[in-house]
Amino acid sequence: MRSKDCDLLEKERIGGIGMVERRHFLKHLAAVTASSLFSVQLPRFCAWAQAEQSRPHFFMFIFARGGWDTTMVFEPKVGLETIDVDPVGDVAQVNGIQFLDNPLRPMVRTFFEEFGDRTCVINGVNTGTNSHDNGREIMMTGTAGMTDPDGPTIMASQHEQDDFLVPYMALSGPSYPGALGAGLATGTGYLDLLVGSGVGNPPSATVETNMDEFVSRKFTNYLNRLAVENRMGSRSSEMEESLGRWRELKGVKNQLGEEFRNLNNLESEGKALASAFERGYALTGSLRARGGWDSHNNNYNAQSPAFENTFSSLHSIVTTLASKNATSGPGTLLDQTTVMVLSEFARTPKLNDSNGKDHWADTSVMAIGAGVGGGRVLGGTDEYQESLPVSYATGQVDTSGAGQEIKPVNIGAALLEMAGLDPVVMLQDQVQPFNVFRA
Repeated sequence: MRSKDCDLLEKERIGGIGMVERRHFLKHLAAVTASSLFSVQLPRFCAWAQAEQSRPHFFMFIFARGGWDTTMVFEPKVGLETIDVDPVGDVAQVNGIQFLDNPLRPMVRTFFEEFGDRTCVINGVNTGTNSHDNGREIMMTGTAGMTDPDGPTIMASQHEQDDFLVPYMALSGPSYPGALGAGLATGTGYLDLLVGSGVGNPPSATVETNMDEFVSRKFTNYLNRLAVENRMGSRSSEMEESLGRWRELKGVKNQLGEEFRNLNNLESEGKALASAFERGYALTGSLRARGGWDSHNNNYNAQSPAFENTFSSLHSIVTTLASKNATSGPGTLLDQTTVMVLSEFARTPKLNDSNGKDHWADTSVMAIGAGVGGGRVLGGTDEYQESLPVSYATGQVDTSGAGQEIKPVNIGAALLEMAGLDPVVMLQDQVQPFNVFRA
C-alpha cells in the first residue's frame, strides 16, 4: 500500500522541486563531517510501502530515568517485615498480570485491563549496579564502560541506510551508538534539526525565515571571502553541498505533520514515534518517561504520580499503535511493534530516614506488543528483594540449582533474535537469550 507521504513527495519531485533528484536525499548535518553523513534515497525509502515486500519489526524503548520502585506496581511485596510497601496499595491480578493496585494510580489497572494480554512483566532483573550512568548503559547495551552500541542501534544498523529517514529516532530516551551509530541519527543535532531543538517551543514562521536568510547571507559572504583569498578548495564544495542538504532537511521537516509539533512529554513523543513507524521514517526509537523516579525522599509521594503519568501515557501510545493498520499485511501497528518499558535499577527494600528509598540493583522490565507472550509475570525476588534464579524454559523461579539469573544482556539478546539477528554475532559474545517472554 503506497503511503500518502510517498505520493506527496513524488509529486514534489515531478513538480521540479528537485528534492529527490539528488543522489542523496539528506545527510546527518550535526557536525558536517564525513563520518557523520548518511544518505536516504526516496525511491528505496518508500519501496516497502509501495510493493509490500517487507514488514518491518519496530521497537520502542521507554526509559524511566532515575530508578523506579518495582514494589509500587510490578512486584507487590505486601506483608513482609523486610520490605516497605506502599500502605495504600492492594495486590490485584488482571489478565494474568499481578500488580499493586492503588486508587491514586487508576491508569495502572486500566492499562492492564485493556492490554495485560499483550504484556509480560519480568521481575528480578539483575543490573549489577547502583549507578545511574552504568545502570542506563547496562540496560540498553548489556555492558558498562565498553562503548558498545545499544540494541536499537544494532537493529537499525543492519538495514540499508537509505531504508529509513531516521533509522533510530531517540527523541528523549538514552542512546548509545557506539561504533555503529554514525549516520543513524540518534539523539544528536540531526534530530534537533528534524523536530526542533527545544521542541516544546519551536520558532515562529517569521523568525525561522529570518534565521534562514541570515544563514544564507553568512554562508555566501564566507564563500566570497574564500574566493577573494584564493582558498576555494574541496572543503568549500562540501560546505555548499551541506547547506543544500540542510535546506532539503527543512523541506522534509514540513512533511512530518502535526504529530511532530510540541514534543514535550511521553505521550506526544510516543504518538509521534508511532507515526514515524507507520510512515517508514524510523525503525527503532527511545523515549523518556518523566517523573520523580530518583526518590531518595518521600518515596511513595514521588513514585506514585510518576507511575500514574507513565501508565497514562503508555495507555495512549499503545492505543494509538493498536488503532493503526500494519504497514503491510493483516493486523495493526501494535502487531509489528514491540514496546519495552524499563529503568536503570530499582529502589531499596526499606525506607531511609527521609521516607525515601535509595538505589537497588534488582529491577523489573515490561514488554508489550509484537512478539511478546502476554498475560504473564516472569522471574522474581526473595523476601529481601534480591533476584532469584529462574528456569530459562519456563521463566519461573527455580531454586533447585539449575536456575539462572536474568541480566539485561539476556533480555537484549532475545530482542535481537526477535529482530531476526544473531546475538552471538551482534554482541560478539556467547549470551543466552531470555526468550521465554516471547510469544
